[in-house]
Amino acid sequence: MIQILITIIAAAIILPLAYYQFKKTPLPKRMLIAGTIVAAAFISVFLQLFELAFYVPLLAIVAISMIGAIAYAKIDEMEKTEKRRLADERKQKRESAVPAETGSIEETAPKPEAEKSLYDDKEPEKKSFAMQTIGVSGEER
Repeated sequence: MIQILITIIAAAIILPLAYYQFKKTPLPKRMLIAGTIVAAAFISVFLQLFELAFYVPLLAIVAISMIGAIAYAKIDEMEKTEKRRLADERKQKRESAVPAETGSIEETAPKPEAEKSLYDDKEPEKKSFAMQTIGVSGEER
């Protein structure tokens, strides 16, 4: 009877500690940790009532802790797959919103016209004088 009382006292201490100590951990994970600890304590007390060997309740504590760890890992894995799925959806939305062009920037950009400077060499213009317009035959061109 005293063992059950001690287990209840331990559970009353463990639950608030688990709730406030693991602030960064999400609530379902916190409650899983605390629930696993309390369940292991209750089952070990229950097994001690049968006056079994000392290692049987110890094995029960280890087994329940393993089950809790597997459940924690499954919850963590489900959260990661959900985050990955949401990230893939956002990536697909971004890719569909902005069509990807296959050409490079140099090919698609319009070529700017060369600016004319005052200092550029000008092409010499052919000036025709009066005598040059008259050909050999005597006719004007």
